[in-house]
Amino acid sequence: MSAASLVVRLGDLENGAAVRNSGSFADLALYGGRIPSVLARALALFCVDTDEHLVAVTYDDGPGADTPRLLDRLAERGAVATFFVLAEQAEQHPELVRRIVDEGHELALHGVDHRSLREYGPWAGVRKVREARRRVERIAGIRVRRYRPPFGEYTTAQALGLRLSGLDVVIWSADAVDWRDDDGDAVADRAIAALHPGAILLLHDHRGDPETLRPDEALPAFDRVAVLDRLLDAATAAGYGTATVGGLSERHSNVRSLARFSRAD
Repeated sequence: MSAASLVVRLGDLENGAAVRNSGSFADLALYGGRIPSVLARALALFCVDTDEHLVAVTYDDGPGADTPRLLDRLAERGAVATFFVLAEQAEQHPELVRRIVDEGHELALHGVDHRSLREYGPWAGVRKVREARRRVERIAGIRVRRYRPPFGEYTTAQALGLRLSGLDVVIWSADAVDWRDDDGDAVADRAIAALHPGAILLLHDHRGDPETLRPDEALPAFDRVAVLDRLLDAATAAGYGTATVGGLSERHSNVRSLARFSRAD
C-alpha cells in the first residue's frame, strides 16, 4: 500500500470512530487504491493506518514558558514528541529550539505567528510559511520538513505550494482542547479518550493567539506537565508507546484528509 493511498472523510474519524477503524482505514476511503499524486499533495497527514500501539504527541505554538518542564518530563519518561513552533516564539527562545533537537524530538513548523493562512492569498501564504521556515532553520541548524497550519486552515492551492516547497502538511486525529483554561484532569481525560493506534494528538505548550479568546474563556492555567504525566500513565497502561510524527509517517501508511477548514480555492 502506498503512503498516499488512503483518503478519508474527516467526519468519519472524529473521536472514538478512529479507534474502531485503526489498521483498516481503507474501509473509509473515498478513493480505493493509489490516488493521483497531485491530489495527495493537497491533503494533510491526519494519522497513520496501523494496529501498532504508537501515538505521536505534538505541541503547538511554542516554545514558551512551559516547554522546559515538558522537555524535562519527556526525558524522565523516555518519551518523544513533535513540536510545531512559531518563528516569533523560536526567536525569543532559541535555546529551547536547540534543546528540542538535541534531545531527540522532532522540530516542525507552525508559521511566523498564529495568523490563519486563509488571511493570505495562495502564494502570499506559501511565502509566509517559507519565511518562517528560514527563520526557524537558522536557529536550529537543521532542515524542517513538516508544517501544521494554525487552526488547521489552508487552501488546496497553498497545500500544493507547500508540498512543492518540501513541507508535508500535518493536522491531527486526536485533540485535548487544551488551548483554553479548564480543569487539568478534564484536559487529560479528553487526550486519553481520543487516543488510537497511529494517532496524532494535538496539545499546546503555549497559547499563540491570546487575542482570539472569547469573553467567557481564559488563558490556560492548568499544569501542562501534570496533563502529560496522566496521559503517559494511561498510554503506558494501555500498551502505547510514543513516536514523532515523522517516525509514524515513515513507518506506516499515511491517512490523509482535507483539514477541518480547508477550502478548494
